[in-house]
Amino acid sequence: MGQVVAKIETVRTNLIMTNKAREGILAWSKDEHAFFHIQKSFLVHIERMSNSAQGETAITIYFDNVANTNLAEKLDSQVVVMNCIVKYEGLLATNFRVISSRVPVRTNRRFATQLEFVTAPKNTVGLPIELHSKIRQLPIAEERSEYVRKRISSWEGYLKIQERDATIEDMTASFSKLSVNEDFSRMTLNCSGLKDNEWNKAKGLSAKFKGSRDELGEVLKVNRANRTVEIELRPYIREQLRKNQLKPKTKEVIFSNFATLSQIRRLRRGFADLEKGLAANANLEKILFEDRPRIQAPKKRAKLEFHNRLNEFQQEAVIGAMSAEDLFVIQGPPGTGKTTVISEICQQNAKAGLRTLVASQSNLAVDNALSRLLSNKDIRILRFGRTESIEEEGKKFIEENVAEYWREQTLQDIEQELTLHASQESELTATLEKCEEELQKFKAQLIFIKEKIVEQQQAKLDYEVITNEIQKLKKMLGIYRRELRDLEEHFGEVANKYEHVLLKVEELERFIEANESSEKLLERTNRLADEIGLTRNQLLYRQAEEELNAVNEELNNSRKEYMTWQKNILELHQLQHELKDFTKVDELTDFMQQYDIPMGFIIERQINALEKIKNQMVSYHDWMAVNNKLKAAIDYVEKQMGQASQIILQQVNARPEDSYSSYSIREVHEAIDYMKQFLITQKVVNPVQLKPHLERLYLRRKFVWEQGTILQQLKQEAVRLFEMIKREVIKQTTEVLANAQQKKSTLTNKGMLLKDKQTQLQKRYEQLKLSLSDVPISSHSEQLTAILHKLEIEEQHVKSTYQAVLQTIPQLEQMQQQHQKLMEERTSLASDIEEKKLAIQEINSQGLQQEKDLKALEEILDQDYEDQQLQADYAIKKLTEKKTKLQHNKAQLPIKQALQKQWYTLLQEANEHDLDEIRKMYVRHANVIGTTCVASARKEFMDNYPTFDVVIIDEVSKATPPELLLPMLKGKKIILVGDHHQLPPLVGDDTLEETLKAIIEESDALEESAELKKLLKESLFERLFKNLPRDNKQMLAIQYRMHEDIMKTITPFYENEDDQLQCGLINSDTVRDHFLEGHYVKRSDHLLWLDMPNEKPYFEEQMKNGKSRFNQGELDTIRHMLLDLDHATEMAKAAGKIKQDERKSIGVISFYGEQVKKIDRLIQQELNLQHLHLRTGTVDKFQGMEMDVIIVSMVRNTQHKGGDIGFANDYRRLNVALSRARELLILVGSTEMFTQRAKQKNAREMYSQLLITVREQNGLRDQDGNVKQ
Repeated sequence: MGQVVAKIETVRTNLIMTNKAREGILAWSKDEHAFFHIQKSFLVHIERMSNSAQGETAITIYFDNVANTNLAEKLDSQVVVMNCIVKYEGLLATNFRVISSRVPVRTNRRFATQLEFVTAPKNTVGLPIELHSKIRQLPIAEERSEYVRKRISSWEGYLKIQERDATIEDMTASFSKLSVNEDFSRMTLNCSGLKDNEWNKAKGLSAKFKGSRDELGEVLKVNRANRTVEIELRPYIREQLRKNQLKPKTKEVIFSNFATLSQIRRLRRGFADLEKGLAANANLEKILFEDRPRIQAPKKRAKLEFHNRLNEFQQEAVIGAMSAEDLFVIQGPPGTGKTTVISEICQQNAKAGLRTLVASQSNLAVDNALSRLLSNKDIRILRFGRTESIEEEGKKFIEENVAEYWREQTLQDIEQELTLHASQESELTATLEKCEEELQKFKAQLIFIKEKIVEQQQAKLDYEVITNEIQKLKKMLGIYRRELRDLEEHFGEVANKYEHVLLKVEELERFIEANESSEKLLERTNRLADEIGLTRNQLLYRQAEEELNAVNEELNNSRKEYMTWQKNILELHQLQHELKDFTKVDELTDFMQQYDIPMGFIIERQINALEKIKNQMVSYHDWMAVNNKLKAAIDYVEKQMGQASQIILQQVNARPEDSYSSYSIREVHEAIDYMKQFLITQKVVNPVQLKPHLERLYLRRKFVWEQGTILQQLKQEAVRLFEMIKREVIKQTTEVLANAQQKKSTLTNKGMLLKDKQTQLQKRYEQLKLSLSDVPISSHSEQLTAILHKLEIEEQHVKSTYQAVLQTIPQLEQMQQQHQKLMEERTSLASDIEEKKLAIQEINSQGLQQEKDLKALEEILDQDYEDQQLQADYAIKKLTEKKTKLQHNKAQLPIKQALQKQWYTLLQEANEHDLDEIRKMYVRHANVIGTTCVASARKEFMDNYPTFDVVIIDEVSKATPPELLLPMLKGKKIILVGDHHQLPPLVGDDTLEETLKAIIEESDALEESAELKKLLKESLFERLFKNLPRDNKQMLAIQYRMHEDIMKTITPFYENEDDQLQCGLINSDTVRDHFLEGHYVKRSDHLLWLDMPNEKPYFEEQMKNGKSRFNQGELDTIRHMLLDLDHATEMAKAAGKIKQDERKSIGVISFYGEQVKKIDRLIQQELNLQHLHLRTGTVDKFQGMEMDVIIVSMVRNTQHKGGDIGFANDYRRLNVALSRARELLILVGSTEMFTQRAKQKNAREMYSQLLITVREQNGLRDQDGNVKQ
């Protein structure tokens, strides 16, 4: 499928040559004029370089060595390279050289254009603006290369790991016999000279004859007993064998790791190609290295007809992939139909005329992805890779088999056609008759339609007349309705006013009827005024009487209080002189309490200080007594020792102050008593013996004297404080006396004022009493006040009623006149409204009739007779064409049948040459090519398929970035399919963690170790899926693999995605029924966890000198489990639930390779399971596989404080382990270890959630299979 190249418009530009550039041209032509006239114009590829020293734009021009046919012929297809400086007057050529034809001229950093170089001096062509603009828009190639070089250097870690494993020395062997199979795909050598340990190493290595540069192929099998080696041959070697051209120079063969090293070289070549800008997608380097790559937004959403039955998420993925411009990412959780989506995208690409590359890290994944395309005849599949690695379904599409496969398929199709030859003529005649019948039918229909069109034209004229009439009626109706609305509004206003006035009239009439006449109201007002005056005088009399009594009482109280203060003042004066003689604090406090003398802060503080001293002085007499006793003892000893005692005293006094100790009174007495006891018990006392006693007594006397001094000081302080307290009390007493004198004066003044008030009140009282001498006063002032208040309120009410009655009479007369006027106006308006309604009713009646007429016309006009005429014309045209074609086919039928017979005979008799031509044609037009990521960089693949319209990479998460790069370089559009919630790639047979541990232990460079840790945990797919815009990614959210109970174990891993994982099985129990009924497993079980005790003998073990672990307790449980499953399968067969020849597929997997080895040994050497198809492997190697039943051996189990769950901490590994089973998932491991003893909090929470899910399904069992709550 060749690439269509758009025609490029030729651009003329001036070219100025420097001497250096001219020298380069002279090697190939007599001068620049002659050289640039080899062709009228040249297809060139322009690359922008760093600016020159003068800041001018520098470019390099590469002349296309294919499109420029004359130039290619002259230079033998070598590439012309010319360096230029961009100037306004033209291009200044600074260098000219010719390089190898192997150098690529097309890169994504260059733009292609057709240039006509004008070299004549003093021309006026200059440099076209559009060319200058395009050059300025180019990236600087060196900068982009440097950017890629720096970013891709971190990927070297992957290659270092592979190089470490590839360091195997070459092995040479002699061979005595060489044989090949029938199709020249395999060669068998009888070898000698290999050492015993080299036979097993030879498998998987590359083989070549000594002295030859060509690799034969890869070693498939070795048989040490027969001394034979079987080699899968490369296509080139197969072709040589067919032509009998393979002639080994020696009888020796070399086995080397050439294939692995070659693969590493291909990966590094991918780095170089990206650095050079050779990616088909110019945006690839940004996609790979930028955190948030800028992706071209889809120009429009693709509208598709699907070939497969897809759910809504799969449809969105396909539409998104087809709409995307350069990148689309599909996240496919386990069992969500990634293969179906890839198949649909391939079919849509083929329909659009696009060539697709389907790549993956493994051959199995490639064949799975292509498996659904086999029956589609529009798809021409080509499978590229080693034949032995390709699945059976894919082998028919490898290059050497496609011709035969195509021949067989075509023969089948022609055979089917040949069987129909006899009936084809009669079928064509019947079809012709039917076609003629339909044609006549449409012609009659066309006549009817034309009659209706005439009728429709008249209806159109009538429609216009009636429409105008209706518009006039509507206009008149609008006027009448507005007039009616105005009348009704005015009527409403008048009616409201009428009702309001009527209510007011009735209200005024009721008011006048309810009240007395104005004369009676005036008489009541005068009578109430007299009663109020009398009551007010009685109240004044009572108030004066009560006030006089209160003043008399207050005057008596003031006299008594005055006498009390006079007495206190005299007593205080007397005691003030006696205070000087008080000797006790209690006397002072009693005095102050008796005469309410405030203590104050100062006195209180001084009394507290005195109390403190008093407490300290309690031991004063005790210290005096001990001092006297100590003096007597010291005097006695000094007398006994004489002058020697003075020396001891001097020594004691010379000691530093801080060397003394403190002593209690009891300790001083004990020291004296101790000395006395010594003197009593010794008959003869030597003065020397008394020295320590005297020294001890001197020390204690010094302390006693210090205590005496302190106590004496305290005594003096107590005396001083007591005197201060007395002075303060005397001061406070003086202040109290002053206050008392002031209070006495205040009372004197108050008495005089009260006496004057008493006189005035008495006089007033007598006057009021005289004025009321004829009126009895029996009530108190409070009662009189209430009576007065009641009379005043009644007076106010009568006065207001009197005024209201006077105002209401004229108001009522005015309202009655207004009421009569409104009643007359309301009657007139009601008559006008009725007349207007009748007029509107008449217009409506006319309008309804017009509307009915108009609707009838609309029904005629709504018929799209013109469209029906067009359809009828089109149908007549198509039927006429069909009739003509059928007539032609009928005439050509004998010729077609003869050709089909001839073509059938030719295909039956096709020889190898014919098949080879068919192969070439098929390969040239293949539109879906499948291969592994690494195989896409093989030379023969690169030569035949340099680029693809679309590259689909499946299981992206299982490939390293260097492996992904190789197919990505080829894709104009790239579609990545994977799941970042599953495991990253395996490196050889080891997990990433195992590989990391080994590399880091061997590495001395800390920086390299840190880089490897970061590098191998990085996920390109995860970064892209999280950061790409919504239009460029889609998650497949409906899974069809697992029973719903099993699916629930992995849904937490996807809960943060935009779409939640769902089960697509309509009835899981039916679709995923395992039919097993045994001791461990019941038919209703789909999720089990056999809980191993956290105790011996169920603890994990580690191999001596090994890194991996195993668990014998779990192995024993798995043994019983497998035997039980085998028996349950046998019983299901006997019951007719499972076919007799069917074997239940069971996968036994573990997080640890050592456990897998022991499981293999258990299955192969100890068990004979007739009804099970078993497969084992680590969780990492099982990614991408699925089985009916999966048993997961979790291994880790210990009580050691430093114990952890190792590889099982990674949620991605757990996700893979849980999602391999279709019908039944069985976990074998310690719940305590994983939910409680795991060190990482996230891991404990993850396994606790898993345990909750298991419990919800009633799936928790003990190690013997018994239900556990």
